[in-house]
Amino acid sequence: MHISVVGAGYVGLVTAACLAHLGNHVRCIDIDAARVERLRRGELPIREPGLDELVEAGVGSGRLSFHAEATASHGSRLVIVAVGTLDTDGEWFGGLVTRAVEGIARDPDAPRSIVVRSTLLPGTAVAIEAAAKSIDPRIELAFNPEFTREASAVNDFLVPDRVVFGVADPGAEGALVVDLRRLYAPLEAPIVVTDLTSAETIKIASNVFLSAKITFANELARLCAATGADVGAVVDGMGLDKRIGRAFLSPGPGFGGSCFPSQARALPELAARFGVDAPLMRAITPSNEHQADWLIDRLEGAAGRTIDGWGVALLGLTFKAGTDDLRESPALRVAERLVRRGACVRAFDPIATRAGVAQLADAGLTVEPAETAEAACAGMDAVVAATEWPEFRQLDWAAIATTMPGRLIADGRHVIDARAAQAAGYSLVVMGVELPGPNAAAASRWATPAAEADRR
Repeated sequence: MHISVVGAGYVGLVTAACLAHLGNHVRCIDIDAARVERLRRGELPIREPGLDELVEAGVGSGRLSFHAEATASHGSRLVIVAVGTLDTDGEWFGGLVTRAVEGIARDPDAPRSIVVRSTLLPGTAVAIEAAAKSIDPRIELAFNPEFTREASAVNDFLVPDRVVFGVADPGAEGALVVDLRRLYAPLEAPIVVTDLTSAETIKIASNVFLSAKITFANELARLCAATGADVGAVVDGMGLDKRIGRAFLSPGPGFGGSCFPSQARALPELAARFGVDAPLMRAITPSNEHQADWLIDRLEGAAGRTIDGWGVALLGLTFKAGTDDLRESPALRVAERLVRRGACVRAFDPIATRAGVAQLADAGLTVEPAETAEAACAGMDAVVAATEWPEFRQLDWAAIATTMPGRLIADGRHVIDARAAQAAGYSLVVMGVELPGPNAAAASRWATPAAEADRR
């Protein structure tokens, strides 16, 4: 099938590359001419495992091409809209989607079948379709949400749990639904055909539910830390219940990224506009934002003093491992809390150290970059692990201890080799787990924080 994809960002590029991989001829269109030129040279604007190979194969086979002209959609059977939906403050904004759809509707040579893949708040697609049909009544619009996760988006696209189509009349099984079924048939996934608003709600409710699941795990970790229970054993035991499941029950410093935070805020706000009370949904965001403070509170509690004047090594800055995405990263939130409490922070991330430090600087926060995890720890009083990069599991804590006067680690991601760290004399603060260790010895090290000169 010949299709066009409008938007060469995260969703659009993954969609275009994967559909080309499935044998379709795909034209990926973006108004950013410079981005298009970079893509033609094989330079991708995002980091995503497996995507480089798919783009290279698609371009090499002639099934994938990149264009800056809107007219590139001419001749396609359908056009997929995958433009951004966040404003400069990181809040949901549907204006770009509306403009893209209306622009296609005004072009008589563009496809009359339009598929929106950008995330929409419930009720938005109905309004967009009405606006498009007022321009050209022949327009048929579908909402086809994506359920891909950063760092596993290619696999999530090609091996989906389900594929959802929202259309104005789901019972009619019109030509657009037939084309979409054909497009996704190679995936052999369950297909849900429903109305536009229900499809929108499936998408955003799924993300907000997962946000709530993470939030529950984090609050459970706080309770386990207070009672002496092991949160790892607790969530493992809970996860064996098929009604609950283990996924997204891992406690950490909070969730982040481009989807969960904005949607966890947007859905209860939408409910309020309709006069619907949603206390559970409203509670997700404040609980998530509190998690960074709780982690630092535990660090201070283990040391028996505040962190004012401490040197703290921060390991990880991206919101999750496997991506360079810093948007609403909980690791950056931890850095911000550390600095505001008076700590001198040195940070390392395997791929985003400079970008993360620059973003913190834009917010008026001074954090020193380090070239390696070991360099981040040298001369410091404490370590906070905030992103679950696998490299951090392999750290040689015995060697690090020779350059680091402090002996306290706050492991916010269950990523530190606890046995190796304890053998090197460290005490660990782990999310929801009370580990034995030389806490008295660690506390004695805090009598005089490491000299400022040793932190630079």
